[in-house]
Amino acid sequence: MEQKMTRKEQARRTKQKIFDTAVALIKAQGYEQVTVSQICQEAGLAKGSFYVHYRTKEDIIRESYYSDMDAFIRTAYDAYVREHPQAPAVQRIEAFLCLELDFAVYAGYELTCLAYSMNFSACVPGPSEHFQRRPFSGQLRELLAEAAPLLAGDFGQEDAFSYLESVVRGLMATWCFSNGAYDLLGSGKSGITHTVKHLFSRT
Repeated sequence: MEQKMTRKEQARRTKQKIFDTAVALIKAQGYEQVTVSQICQEAGLAKGSFYVHYRTKEDIIRESYYSDMDAFIRTAYDAYVREHPQAPAVQRIEAFLCLELDFAVYAGYELTCLAYSMNFSACVPGPSEHFQRRPFSGQLRELLAEAAPLLAGDFGQEDAFSYLESVVRGLMATWCFSNGAYDLLGSGKSGITHTVKHLFSRT
């Protein structure tokens, strides 16, 4: 006998349906062309259901970018470790950081620019939830703890974490500001390689 779905599970599935439908429409048609009414119609839900789970269409972008990035990076990093089981921590750090650039290209220029813009705007009234919504960053912290003895100069683990995250975000911002002309997967990854090499100069 099929177990009756709880209200909590039903709500979770409804939110996921709205989310998946919105992301698919935005990727296909562009953010400005997609409306809340269209999202609800495509999902087969009443418009009121949208506002139970999201305040605005912007919330879809914020959640899409963070949740998609987390799933993408975790899956890709696990695959990398399986393929390179003997890779030293510094090499794994470089690979991990490059995955953030891979995701930006996967998500697309428009979604990346929108996510940056909207999340910067959210910092003004505060509080920012940027770091709390990036659980995959915990993996980078673990890698830095493993590679800490190799850090150059007086750089601590937290300094290194902030520095590396800033480098990656800067590269992605450059891609956005160049209207996608900057070679994120070529020049961007070379920049990460250069940065990691000098940060861990004791290797």
